[in-house]
Formats: sequence, C-alpha cells, structure tokens
Amino acid sequence: MSSVTGYSRMQIRLHWAVVALILIQFLLAEGIASAFHEFVETGEKSFSIFVGAHVLIGFAILILAFWRIVLRMMHGVPDPDPSHSKAQVMVARVMYGLFYLLMVLLPVSGMIAWSQGSEIAAGIHLALRGLMVLLILLHIAAALAGQFIKKDGTMDRMMKPVD
Repeated sequence: MSSVTGYSRMQIRLHWAVVALILIQFLLAEGIASAFHEFVETGEKSFSIFVGAHVLIGFAILILAFWRIVLRMMHGVPDPDPSHSKAQVMVARVMYGLFYLLMVLLPVSGMIAWSQGSEIAAGIHLALRGLMVLLILLHIAAALAGQFIKKDGTMDRMMKPVD
C-alpha cells in the first residue's frame, strides 16, 4: 500500500466518535456493574436506561472498531514522524494494536458477562477496562508531549484531514 500524508476525514471522525463513546462507557460503568452484581446474586436482570445505553454503546464501539480497521486497511495511515525513534514507533504500533484489540475484546467480554452472568467474563472485562484506561492515559500523554514539547504536530494529524 502506498504511503498517505494524513488521516482521512472519516478516519478522524471515527476516531473522535469512538473517543466520545468510550468516555460515555466509563460514565455508565457503575450502573451496569450494579445491575450485573444483582443479576449474579438473584438471577434476575434489572434493565435500566443506563444498562441499555451501556450495552448499545458497547455494540456501537465494536462496529466502529471494525469500520476503523477496514478504513485503515483501505486508506492506510501516515508514516511515523521522522523525528520519532525506532523505539517510539514500535511502542506506538503496539499501542495502536492494543487499542484495536481492546475495542473488540471489551464489548465481546461485556456481552458474554451480561448475557451469561459470567463472573469470569466480567473479571476479564474489568481487567481489560483497566488496560484501556492505562493506554488512554499514555496515548494522551504522548500526543500532548509531541504537540507541545517536541512541537512535531502530532495532534494536528487527528484534527486536519487530508481529503
């Protein structure tokens, strides 16, 4: 695949849509966690707007993750900044891979936990959630450092489409 100079408008829109949806998921997590514990204890599912929203948004993230992967394969991604070391590039690629993996595994583990009342799947979901928080914090820190310390235009790449 030939090199591209930046992200497409759709890639950028999907990135920020997923960011917003993941943030909402964190805000809704307590509601579904309480409902899940009640389900495990009583065998009865209590369904609230918060539970429904968490489930629907998780499904939306899963769909958007696959859409992002397809766009990434079709459109490509810009080459790493030439000022980045080989180690930085490798860490960034591993992080992107983990993000995509988590955008698939978190909804799947959540769906299994909720539909089956599986405490194992719920534990996996919680551990993956912790990993997602860590990755998000590292991603934000790296983007801010690139933009404001190195002044390499890192954040501009996710704000200004090439098309």
